[in-house]
Amino acid sequence: MTLISLLIALAAERILLSKYWQFNFYFGQYVGFARGFVSKGEISKNVLNITVFALLPVAILSIILWLFDNSLIQFVLVTLILIVCVGSQRIRDSYKNYLNAAMRGDQTAVALHQDELQQGQKFEGESFGQTLVWMNYQYYMALMLVFIFFGILGVVFYRILVAVANHSGEVDGESFLPDTASENAQKILFYLDIIPSRAVAFGYMLVGHFSKASTLWLEGMLNFKQSPRQYLCEVAEIAEDYQIDDEDCTAEPCLLVRLAKRNVLLLLAATAFMTIAGVAN
Repeated sequence: MTLISLLIALAAERILLSKYWQFNFYFGQYVGFARGFVSKGEISKNVLNITVFALLPVAILSIILWLFDNSLIQFVLVTLILIVCVGSQRIRDSYKNYLNAAMRGDQTAVALHQDELQQGQKFEGESFGQTLVWMNYQYYMALMLVFIFFGILGVVFYRILVAVANHSGEVDGESFLPDTASENAQKILFYLDIIPSRAVAFGYMLVGHFSKASTLWLEGMLNFKQSPRQYLCEVAEIAEDYQIDDEDCTAEPCLLVRLAKRNVLLLLAATAFMTIAGVAN
């Protein structure tokens, strides 16, 4: 069931483009509901408050799944929620707009779309292709890993933290939650991403240039002071052995996106194997 749900979600999220299939729509509704009881400042006050904020929908969902004690109903419900959580139409649109601007030679628009995705969270020297690698991790690979090992409840918890950390959603030009919320969510994700980022980096090593990437993967595997974002992006870059023209703004992002897609396929193949072996239920 895990593999089937993942395949359906990955196929459907590119087709179902209505706002009702986008996570940000429901995230905005939830923030509005929460602000009816507590202020934005109280939600964002500290790491504990953000954790509780992310856990509340998880608790409600667990009760709903418990009430519907039927395998078929649970499968349908879980798959629908997974479709909503996986991917981001905003990220995909920004990537397409970036490529269009680069092909037109509009460097101002290129920089604008790059900043829109990096959101001030990039590490020093991060390229746009590396930013896309991280977006692919947060909105696809990490969610897939969480779903395989922790189920849909883990997916909802992680996805809410990502939405908070990345300032997802605005009302009248104002972010749903203040910068403090984003900072606290990033602190939580720093620790949550340590193991998954290394697992995904291992996948990049397998689908890319193994001999080059393995050295960097081993060097950073136990370096827990380095951010998961920087570690993953650097491994991905060296795994895709390429030489491009410095003036070509599209080659590097496209190459790394293709590498990321190969990694998704590798994870799906691994999931199929784990399903056969009885590891993934």
